[in-house]
Amino acid sequence: MHRSLDDLIWPRRTERLTVGRLTPEDADVLWELKGDLELNRWTTRVYASREEFRADWDALVATHLLAHWDGRLAAYLMVKHQDAWSQADVAEHARGQQVELGWVVAPWAQGCGIATELVRAGLSIAFDMGVHRVEAGCFAENTGSWKVMEKVGMRRESHTVRDCLHRDGQWHDGYGYAMLAEEHRQPV
Repeated sequence: MHRSLDDLIWPRRTERLTVGRLTPEDADVLWELKGDLELNRWTTRVYASREEFRADWDALVATHLLAHWDGRLAAYLMVKHQDAWSQADVAEHARGQQVELGWVVAPWAQGCGIATELVRAGLSIAFDMGVHRVEAGCFAENTGSWKVMEKVGMRRESHTVRDCLHRDGQWHDGYGYAMLAEEHRQPV
């Protein structure tokens, strides 16, 4: 059975984090993270203005979760529910079978294992949605992200060569990681 983020019970708690859905009251604090160019050096999108950020609010609400630690916003997590690739005649069976994860940790919370804790929570959330597979990707130079993916048990499935055009104007290598539902259920 496939569920959406709306179907799950919120908030979720980890050892240190409270992970929950976005509310309109979260806009200013999320903007502080999303609008920081250096913090979002490796993310897909940096918002140029608050207006641009506000225009994208509905899309963010559909895919983003906030993680608070001791009442402060420590990170955000993207949980993007999507269809897995399939051949056309079995596309119905691939619908909603995959989640893509992405995350950013606030500068004050970096270096404390928050990303690892958050990504573990993200995997649990995704598999609670009933998906077959969770994926995450990063620029190869984003050492922190790929080390987190390996620490939580995700498998590196690809190393692409200079296929990622960065906003710095340069082509960079990329890594793709994944975990299957049955791998998540196995004891570590």
